[in-house]
Amino acid sequence: MPNLQKEWTVVVLSENQAQMRQFRVKRLWFYIAAGAGIAALSLLLVFSYMTWSLSSQVQDNTALQAKVKELESTNERIRDIAERLAELKQFEQQLRRGLQLPDGNLPSPDVLNPSRTEPISSDEMLPEDELVLGVYGERAAEISSESVLPADIPTHPPVRGYVTRTFEARRDLNDPGHYGLDVAAREGTTIQASANGLVLFAGWSYPYGNLIVIAHKSGYNTFYGHNQLLLVAPGDRVIQGQPIALLGNSGRSSAPHLHFEIWKDGVRVDPESVLAGSAG
Repeated sequence: MPNLQKEWTVVVLSENQAQMRQFRVKRLWFYIAAGAGIAALSLLLVFSYMTWSLSSQVQDNTALQAKVKELESTNERIRDIAERLAELKQFEQQLRRGLQLPDGNLPSPDVLNPSRTEPISSDEMLPEDELVLGVYGERAAEISSESVLPADIPTHPPVRGYVTRTFEARRDLNDPGHYGLDVAAREGTTIQASANGLVLFAGWSYPYGNLIVIAHKSGYNTFYGHNQLLLVAPGDRVIQGQPIALLGNSGRSSAPHLHFEIWKDGVRVDPESVLAGSAG
């Protein structure tokens, strides 16, 4: 075993060897310094590895969190689609009850088209059409006419109030859109028919709460949602400006307002493009 008390002499010469310095270092201190240096280097390497490892884990966790958020967003869209499908199914059933239609496929367009005047042959009828032709034909005849009067077009604002949301077409899968006009007013304010027509549906429908659907000779249908009280019933004939409901907050609604939609030949259109004056 080496004698740790012995000393080493370290000689330092200047560049021109004009000066010389000597240092005496005990072996013990040399070994201690060398060991400390090796330990420090080892700790530095361990720290560097741990830092790299933690950085990799943080990146992995960030990617995982992003994936989880993406899956949650996808699940939310799936739940929203399922909810909307359930709402449409429920609404279809309620319309069937209001129109007294049997279960099954809806009638063919020719049977339900009130503007068609020529008789429908037996070859053109579907089996379901034969069942509903008598029921729906009587109602369709009530709103059929050779000419359309100005009052048959939904140009009358159903309520006076403050427009809180306008018609917004759907832009992508994440955007549900808003296919109507929301008009806020005092709860209990009278809702008026936007045009002459026949009440097809008057009852509860989620998410629109107390809902009224009116068919008009002009090929338009108008929807009035979130009402507090309904003043008409399915089968009633109404005239433009007639009170049909009281404004409310029923259904999926956060404040008293009217949700007003206009459909033309089965397609939702911007109500403000049809109304003669602004509802606000």
